[in-house]
This record gives sequence, C-alpha cells and structure tokens, in this order.
Amino acid sequence: MDTVVVDSKADWQSLWFRSLGWLPLIFFIARLVAYVQLDQPSQMLWMCHLANLVLAAGLFLANPLIIRTAVVLLVFGIPPWAIDMLLTGLITPVSIASHLGGMIVGLLAIAKVRAKSWTWLMALASFVFVQIICRFVTPPALNVNTAHRVYDIWKDTVSSYWQYWLISTLVIGVSLWAIDWVLGKLFPPTAQR
Repeated sequence: MDTVVVDSKADWQSLWFRSLGWLPLIFFIARLVAYVQLDQPSQMLWMCHLANLVLAAGLFLANPLIIRTAVVLLVFGIPPWAIDMLLTGLITPVSIASHLGGMIVGLLAIAKVRAKSWTWLMALASFVFVQIICRFVTPPALNVNTAHRVYDIWKDTVSSYWQYWLISTLVIGVSLWAIDWVLGKLFPPTAQR
C-alpha cells in the first residue's frame, strides 16, 4: 500500500503534514463563498477549485495517490487561469490565493510523498468525469470545464463541440503527462515511497 512515510523524529511531523490540508480547504471555502455571493455556486465545479478540495482530502488522509492527482491538476490549472485573468481582467485576492496557494501547498505535499509515474491518467480520468458531471448540472452559459461548448477563444477555429472535445482532451492528456513527468524529475520517488 502506498502511504506517507512519517519521519521517526517526531509525531508532530505527521500532524503537521496532515494539517496542511486546512489551507486548500480554506481556499476552496473562500472561493465557494465568493461564488455564492455572485449567485454562481456551480462555478465551484471548475477542476482547479475541486483540485483544492481533493488536495485537502488527500492531506487529511495522508493518501499519496490523492495528493499527487490533485497536484497535477492544480499545476495544470495555472496557465488557463492566468490566460483567463489576462483576457477578462478579473483578478481577485481569493482567486490568487486559491490557484497559487493551492499549487504551493501541493508542491510542499508532493515534496513529502514524492511523484510517481502514471498519476496523469488518474488526473485525466478525474477531469473527464467532472466535465461529464458539469455537462448535466451546470448552466451552459457558464461553460464550466468547457462542458457545453467550444471555449470562447477557440470558437473561430473549431466549430464542432465534439471535435473540440476530442482535441482538447488529447491536449489535456498530453499536458497532464508532461506535468507528471516534470514532477517526477523534480520529486523522484525514493526507495521508501
């Protein structure tokens, strides 16, 4: 079984590691409150927000697979979020804390649990699963996780949603693989993990 190796120096390290889960949980709740105030709670189903919740669960449970999956998704979410901020001009402290804060906590966590190959597959499966859910439970106007239509910046390039979905899923898969590969180089598994 893949578990977090706790240093034998002190039990507080295990408690400290697990307590890191409060940060992404707080980031998630802060985003939820902001979206509820805007009367758009379904925006919480964006994968980058859910990745904070998944990271919190992984840390509380000290489950390396859940942590690794969340980290890959959090890192993946940074470029689209940054592009969206540039295009919309909508920059909020809560958004910055949620995206950058979640990624920083994730990188601290993966430094402890170490990366492992093939995590990208779990991240891709999670993304597609959430995208399917979004197709049924989110308003089409919000296009959460591009579950309803071609993302606006690509609408003049690709007209068919299903063609867009296949291409974007392939690009997402390759991107997640690349993130997983880089994390594996930065945080290679050790003999104990």
